Amino acid sequence: MFPDNQISLFKRNSRFQPQLASVENTKPFIDTTKLIKYTDPVHKTLFEYQQYKKNYTQMKQSKMKKTLSKSVDKTTKQIINSNSQLSSSVDYKMKSSGQNLKYNQSTQSVISESSITKKGVLYDGNNTQVYRILIEGHFNYYALKISKINMNKCTKEIYYLKQLRHPNIIELKHHYVVYDKSNDNRPMLYEIMPLMSCNLRSFLQQFYKHSNVQENIKVADPKLINLTKQEKKAKQILFKLFIYQIVRAVSYLHHKNITHRDLNPRNILIDVDTLSVQLCDFNSAKSLFSQIPSPNYVGERNYRAPELLLGSKLYNQQVDIWSLGCIIAECFLGKQLFNGTNTVETMADIIRLLGTPTLQEMKNLKSQILDLKMPEIPKFPMAKRFQEIENEQLVDLLEKIFVYDPNQRISAFEILLHPFFQELKQPNIKINSKSLPNLFNFTKEELQLDEYQINQNRLIPNWFTEKQKRFEYLTTSMDDAKLLLNK
Repeated sequence: MFPDNQISLFKRNSRFQPQLASVENTKPFIDTTKLIKYTDPVHKTLFEYQQYKKNYTQMKQSKMKKTLSKSVDKTTKQIINSNSQLSSSVDYKMKSSGQNLKYNQSTQSVISESSITKKGVLYDGNNTQVYRILIEGHFNYYALKISKINMNKCTKEIYYLKQLRHPNIIELKHHYVVYDKSNDNRPMLYEIMPLMSCNLRSFLQQFYKHSNVQENIKVADPKLINLTKQEKKAKQILFKLFIYQIVRAVSYLHHKNITHRDLNPRNILIDVDTLSVQLCDFNSAKSLFSQIPSPNYVGERNYRAPELLLGSKLYNQQVDIWSLGCIIAECFLGKQLFNGTNTVETMADIIRLLGTPTLQEMKNLKSQILDLKMPEIPKFPMAKRFQEIENEQLVDLLEKIFVYDPNQRISAFEILLHPFFQELKQPNIKINSKSLPNLFNFTKEELQLDEYQINQNRLIPNWFTEKQKRFEYLTTSMDDAKLLLNK
C-alpha cells in the first residue's frame, strides 16, 4: 500500500509528452482533468436554485406569467410542455419537496427555446444531437439533447428519467417539445441535463493513447520500474472507481425492474473533476417480464449478450450484466473484448472465449436456432486472456459474468459485494490528491430491501457508518441549539 493511500497517475508537460515524477515528488503523474480537450471552459459547479413554494396554478396567475406572455410568441408557448418544469433541486444538500422550482428571480418562470444559447456541439448523430448550452440567468453550462426519433421512444426515456433518483443516473432538469416546420412538423424532444466532461469511450481513447506512448519508453532504473508498478496499480484503482459506480446504477435499475438494454461506454458519462460517473440514454430501457417477448435487436452489437445474438425474445435483466462485463474488460484492455462486424462474427468471438455452448446451454439461452451446428471449440482460459492485467479478482469476476446461462450469471448486487472492489472501501483513498466521490450513499429505497439489510456490513464499511453517525449527531445538536436560541 502506498503512503497515506495516495494513488497517483501520469502527468503531461506542455508538449503533451509523458513525464515521470520522482519517488519523493507528491504531484500526480497524470492529471485526469487534462485528458480531455475542451474548446470552451466547462464549469462543473452546479448553481444553487431557490425553492419555489407556489404550485403551478398560482404561478400561472402571477405577474411573471403575464410578462412571459408578452416576450414569447403564441406558437412557442403552445409547444412548451406545461408539465416540464425543473424536476428537482439542483443543490444536493437540499431535500427535494416535489414542488416546482423557478430557475431565476427574473421575469421568466419556464425555460423557453429563446433563453438557450448553444455554445458547441458535443455529439452529432443521425437522430440525436447534443449541445453545450448556456441558459439565460445561469452561469453554468448544461447539456441539451435534441432527439428526432419516434416520440413514443422519447416519451419512454422521459418516463424513466422522471422516476429515477440516483447519484449515478443522469438527472433530467427540463424538457419540452418543438415541432420542426422545415421537416413536416416532425416533433423533436429537447432535454436539458447536467453537463459532464466526456463519456467513457472518449476517456478510454485518450487514456490509452497516452499510456501507449509511455509503455514504449524503455525503463532500466529500479526507481522508475517501481513507479511503473504504481502506475498500473493507480490505473486499476481508477477503473474500479468508475465500474463500481456503473454497477451501483445498474443494481438500482434492476431492483426497480428496469433493464437498460443499451449499456456501452458511450452511454456512461464521466466528470473528470470529481471522478463521478452517471448512466444516461434510456431510450431502450424496458421493464421485462418472463412470459412477454421483447425485441432482441437492441444495444450495440459487440455488447449484446449471446441470448440476444441467438434470437431469444424471452430474455431477462442479465443481458445488462453481460454488457457490464464487456465494459469492464474494455476498461482494462483498452479495446473492445469482442470485435465482430456482424452478428455471426460477434458470436464467433464469444465462442472462442467461452467455448462451444452445449445443447442444454442453448436451451437456457432460449435460442430459436437449437439445431445450429457449430464446431467443437474448447473454452479459452480467462486467466490467460487477461494475464497482462495481473489481477486474480478481476479474472474471477469476469468468469462469473461471462456465462452462457443467464440464470447462472452473477447479479449486479452480487458484483457490488465482490472482493474486486474491496480496495475502494478503505478510508482516505485519493486519486490525483482528490478524495473519491461518495460510493456508499445508497438511497433509502435501496436500504429497505432485504438484500441490502442482510449484507449492509459487507456493503458499507464501518468507517463510513461511524462518520455518518457523527454527522447526524452534529446536525441534531445544531438543530437543538437553534431551537433553544429561538425560545
